[in-house]
Formats: sequence, structure tokens, C-alpha cells
Amino acid sequence: MRYTLHWGPDNARRITTVAELEGLLSFLATVRGRDGAPYGVDLLPAGATGGGLQLGIGHPHRAFVVWLDAVGGVGPGAGGSYGIDDDLEAWPEPIGFDCGAEVVDFKPAWTRVTPRQALEAAREYMMTGARPTILRFDPNA
Repeated sequence: MRYTLHWGPDNARRITTVAELEGLLSFLATVRGRDGAPYGVDLLPAGATGGGLQLGIGHPHRAFVVWLDAVGGVGPGAGGSYGIDDDLEAWPEPIGFDCGAEVVDFKPAWTRVTPRQALEAAREYMMTGARPTILRFDPNA
């Protein structure tokens, strides 16, 4: 299956392999978006306008993973469930991620994911097309 990764206000790239996904996410982890913020990216099946997985990439210690059902839309608060590692303490403050239209402050409860876990969730989603199983997903986080 082919996927599209979206980041920033106007950037998108079609990807077909996990290696392409890993390479692009590794690159995006090294660059900054608006106001120096790490990126929020959307990983969707190619041609889809909703659903998929949203990830926070580029903070050295934390990330976010949001499962978006096909009718929920894209973006914080748009019907998604936040991935959580119950063994990871909440970060002490909100973290801003460049989500394309604006920099959004993600609450500590939304960033209870390591960068490595976010990458693993993206890999799993790309291989299965289903919600990743490595995290607990909470729509009320």
C-alpha cells in the first residue's frame, strides 16, 4: 500500500516502503518548522483526506502519536485518540509542534511517548494499515 506523509503548510511525499518512511522521519527530526518547533506530521493512505496517524517528530525526548479514524479529521482535537505509554511520566510542560497551519502546544498528557515509540508506531501502521498496538490509545487524554 502507498502512503503520503504531510508536514508543514505545503509539504507532502508519497512513500511505499518502511525504509522511505524511516528516512524521511529521520530527516524531519533534524530540521525545525515554524518558530523552531519540531514537526507534527500526518501519515495517511495515499489519496485519503482523513484518518491515518499523526506524529510529533523532532523533540529530543518526547513525541506524540494520534490515531485518527477516517471520519475524525486531522489535527489536535479532531476526533483522535492519543497514544500513551503508561510507564512514561508526563513531560513537565507543554511542547509546541508545527502542525502546518500553526504551532500547537501539546499538553503533557499528549506527549507520553518517546521518539523511538513514535517511529515504531509509524512503522507498524505502515505495515498493517491498522492502529498501532505498541501504545494504549485514549480519546480522553
